[in-house]
Amino acid sequence: MGGHDIDVETPDLLILRIRREIFPADAEAFGAAMKAQTRGGTAFILSLIEGEIAMSATSRKAFIEAMRGIPRLVNAVVGASFGSRVLAQLVATAARVLARTGFDLAFFDDEPSARAWLRAQGCVACGAPSGPDRSSGLS
Repeated sequence: MGGHDIDVETPDLLILRIRREIFPADAEAFGAAMKAQTRGGTAFILSLIEGEIAMSATSRKAFIEAMRGIPRLVNAVVGASFGSRVLAQLVATAARVLARTGFDLAFFDDEPSARAWLRAQGCVACGAPSGPDRSSGLS
């Protein structure tokens, strides 16, 4: 999908590898994947950020619209720069208000820490010791 990858670890983890700009079609695809992966009212997401990302107002709107109907998102973000963190917080706040979606967001320097936090939030797949460590090479 564009310059991004979407993977699933069963039963309940969506992994987004995000690179460069998020276009409206990308945002819609992320939202559709989140809806498809929602289990028990919650979508668990591991977002792996590679480099600087950008997201226009149109893309943010598309993303928020795509999240409507998801009761709760739990997103652990790895590798985000300061600017990417601000963007993610902006989108999370807008989703809470406009899409009426619960949105728990946390930032981590490495994937094992992110998975531990997701596991503490209820993610079943995050307890699997066989998950590959994708933290190397991230900015």
